[in-house]
Amino acid sequence: MGMAAKRPAELLHKLLGSKGLEAGMRRGKALALWPEVAGEMLAAISEATDLTDGVLTVSVPDSAAAFHLKYEREKFLARYAQVLPGVVGDIRFKERPIARKSRRLEKALPPPPLSPDEESRLRRLSQAVPETLQTAVLKAGKAVIQKQKADPNPPCFICGKPSRENPCKSCQKLLVSPLVEREAVRLTRFPLKARLEGDALQAAKYLATTRLEAQLRDLLPEVVKEPSLMPLLQDTARRYLQLRTGEHDVTARRQLLPEALQSLLKEV
Repeated sequence: MGMAAKRPAELLHKLLGSKGLEAGMRRGKALALWPEVAGEMLAAISEATDLTDGVLTVSVPDSAAAFHLKYEREKFLARYAQVLPGVVGDIRFKERPIARKSRRLEKALPPPPLSPDEESRLRRLSQAVPETLQTAVLKAGKAVIQKQKADPNPPCFICGKPSRENPCKSCQKLLVSPLVEREAVRLTRFPLKARLEGDALQAAKYLATTRLEAQLRDLLPEVVKEPSLMPLLQDTARRYLQLRTGEHDVTARRQLLPEALQSLLKEV
């Protein structure tokens, strides 16, 4: 019984090795800090979606946006080297629809109009980018200003406190805290035995969740090739769901797994 209980952890260490050790937390930090690295205007027309082998993938809506952001790559890399040394070595821009992360339904009310001063300031800002990108920047900038006027302080997606940035400044610092990182490592193994509290715990849970997501992503193709590894996938999925829900029995929570896993895992 004791050896059987240890087997999933041993298999996980053997299968993923150093590749999976910190991948999820590095990915979570890099994606969460993209708005700070890119700045409000450029973050409004782009979204960091993946980090694999040190290469950060950023989604953009069209080729004009990709063209402009490529010329800013070195600035972005320098900023990442400052806040997350050794994590992001390159950035690639891909054209694809951007998934907005708003948790709220849009109200059936017209957006608040911009004042003449706001319109003038926005046009001055747009003139700092190439002409081919000005329309996109104007549109995105207008949307940002209207959103701020309608809801100037949306909740931080980590701590839930009102903030003009997401994550908020406080949570950005927590994401790179060694104490939070150690707790995140522990939570991936013992998701129901938290040692921290408050915002530090929420930041650790965010990092632990992204780490377990990375492990699930790496395990999935291995299980398809080698079905005997299914117990390992089930164990990882169980800890992922326990971390997200705070519940010990997650049998009825399969719908919270990524869609590809839901069809493969009949039980957790």
